[in-house]
Amino acid sequence: MNSGLFSRVFVPPVANDSGSAIGTAIDAQFRLTGNPKIEWNVYAGLPFRDDVPFEHDAYDVLERDDAFVADLLANDFILGWAHGRYEIGPRALGNRSILAAPFSDETRIRLNVIKQREQFRPIAPVCLREEAARWFGCHVDSPHMLFTFRATTDQLRAVTHVNGTARLQTVTEHSNLELHAVLSAFRTMTGYGVLCNTSLNFKGKGFINDIGDLDVYTREHGLDGFVVNGRIHLLRSSPAYAAYRQRRTAQSDSSPQEATA
Repeated sequence: MNSGLFSRVFVPPVANDSGSAIGTAIDAQFRLTGNPKIEWNVYAGLPFRDDVPFEHDAYDVLERDDAFVADLLANDFILGWAHGRYEIGPRALGNRSILAAPFSDETRIRLNVIKQREQFRPIAPVCLREEAARWFGCHVDSPHMLFTFRATTDQLRAVTHVNGTARLQTVTEHSNLELHAVLSAFRTMTGYGVLCNTSLNFKGKGFINDIGDLDVYTREHGLDGFVVNGRIHLLRSSPAYAAYRQRRTAQSDSSPQEATA
């Protein structure tokens, strides 16, 4: 892509055996029409199921509020995030993701513990398309998290490799409206339209696709909660949630009261 030798470079997000059918279709179309370009949607998996039993009493459940979700993330919550149909291919692209703030190396360490994988494994960033050039020197769309760019700041330690690069996903309202909304709210709160984004799955298995499995994953792997189909579920036993509630109570108690006649 950087060489400029090609008018367009496309790397399929299902570059493995599961993408063979798409590759075959592209090849057939090219042979028959001379045009290799197709229109398709990476969010082509099954819809998320929230109609199965789970430990409802383990959570405080609130209606979705993007500013509130952004505030939780800014306070170092790590949240499951599931909306719509799951992604085809191995990349979590905002429909079956784990989201977290991108600033601290401790966040990367905790995410790798949650994911049960080696600590040298990097965490990828997801970024508003309009901020990609500012933070990663990225001037093109990268919706499938397949191109590597160099970070322009040392503030994004959780998503920057040891050599200063990051494998970036860019997001627009068109590519993923739900994720774009929470990234925009996070930018308003912190100044950065960037989050950690890693896949929401049990080790060695595909994406989590029902609320029962997500509940088990949250409680057993140490998430602080999850956001599913317009509702926020906060794990009552989460230390981060307990500390958050304590801070909010203290702030409320210290606020000046209105004078009464």
